[in-house]
Amino acid sequence: MLTPLAASPQQLREFFTEAGFTFGRFKEDPTMRDLPSRRLGNLPALLERTAEPTALNVLLRWFLLGQTQEIESFAELVPASVLTELLETGTLVREANRFTPAVMLTPCEEFLFAADPARTLESPESSGMILWPNPSTRMLQMFTIRRPTGTTLDLGAGCGILAVLASVHSRHVVATDLNPRAAEFVAFNAWLNGVTNLECLTGDTFEPVRGRTFDLIVSNPPFFVTPSAGQMYCENSMELDGYCRELVRAAPGYLNEGGYLQITFEWVQVRGQSWQDRLAEWLKDSGCDAWILRSYARKAADYAAERIGRMMPFSTLTANQRLDEWMAYYRAREVEEVHGGILAMRRRSGRNWLRIEHVPGLDCTEPFGESIEELFANQNRLEADRSTSQMLAWRPRVAPDTRIDQQLHLVAGEWKPSSMQIRRVDGLPSSLAADPQVVEFLRQCDGTRTLADLADNLAPVVHVNPEQVREQCCAVMRKLVERRLVLL
Repeated sequence: MLTPLAASPQQLREFFTEAGFTFGRFKEDPTMRDLPSRRLGNLPALLERTAEPTALNVLLRWFLLGQTQEIESFAELVPASVLTELLETGTLVREANRFTPAVMLTPCEEFLFAADPARTLESPESSGMILWPNPSTRMLQMFTIRRPTGTTLDLGAGCGILAVLASVHSRHVVATDLNPRAAEFVAFNAWLNGVTNLECLTGDTFEPVRGRTFDLIVSNPPFFVTPSAGQMYCENSMELDGYCRELVRAAPGYLNEGGYLQITFEWVQVRGQSWQDRLAEWLKDSGCDAWILRSYARKAADYAAERIGRMMPFSTLTANQRLDEWMAYYRAREVEEVHGGILAMRRRSGRNWLRIEHVPGLDCTEPFGESIEELFANQNRLEADRSTSQMLAWRPRVAPDTRIDQQLHLVAGEWKPSSMQIRRVDGLPSSLAADPQVVEFLRQCDGTRTLADLADNLAPVVHVNPEQVREQCCAVMRKLVERRLVLL
């Protein structure tokens, strides 16, 4: 049982920081994030890596590797007052002179998060485990809009990482989860990180917040498309992608005007229906604009094999038996592929739009929430200004992190551009192939001149009728705005 103390956690946090158990250190050395696995048999190597008697290695052995340590091995490295707090909070359990960790601790940005130990994933208790910050959570963390917000909901909060992060830019945060153990972890992690504007509730999907609305909803739901529902942290009891559909359909009723929903999710393609049409049905008449970034697509058999290999829950079935079970489930429902990605929806009155992009292998290491707001602003302008006359009034501005990449080839003894690409280097990746004339035109887009002025200045240079140049400039500008290479 984790127990927040009446006293401030400052001493604990300072000890972890001084020892080097920090996000920056983990980021610099990815090997520090390696977890023990019976399947991989890597524990001996991890223990050897942390054999040197340092405060950092003591913490890594406890809170990353989940190892029991005898007091003789760390007595000079961990202050008695820190050890007392670890025991009083329940993060460590003592038996004689042996100290066993009850949680896994993960640093993230300036915060520290407790979750169930990694060994729980390979035990019969895996069903109700509280997972540490995983890749999909981290992706949503990068994706989240971090503007000043009134009220934020973290739906399916788990250990509460997204809720705690949102507390920095939100007046009030609500964290909900179906798993009653989640509230214990969220409350503890709020205390551990000095967060006081966070409320924990237990219940299914939106049930705990019925009648309330929010400015931001973030969710890393249990979205795996599986024939079972035993692992609460990644599976649900609904058919195929039904739970994600239900969440997306219900969310607008819990958003304030201008509020966003941002989620990680998976969906299927079934025989006779394109996956794009499937998503369009989810969002029909939602009262929201929506942007979907599809980052992967797997054939049903490949998806099943990959998920079975990674989930590693306690099971009496062999991998082949489980694969047969999964494939029978997919065949009966005519599932051809499983797709995954992230979704942003914004509640807005008026004519709404849906945009779907394929961003293969999306893996951002820096926050790109600002890119989301840019895209919604640009897309709204594109939807509103459809005529040439409206577009010519734009004052386009090149995004400050835009760069030009070019390849050269030798022609008559001179290097000539053979290809050029315009791209954004910060936030969400974006690029567009272009020719030298477009690149030169882009150079003049500084936000002070209208598109009409830019086109009229270009016409005599290229010796083309001004009206024709205006039409061409509008067509090019729409592409640049769609890719966020130009801001309006």
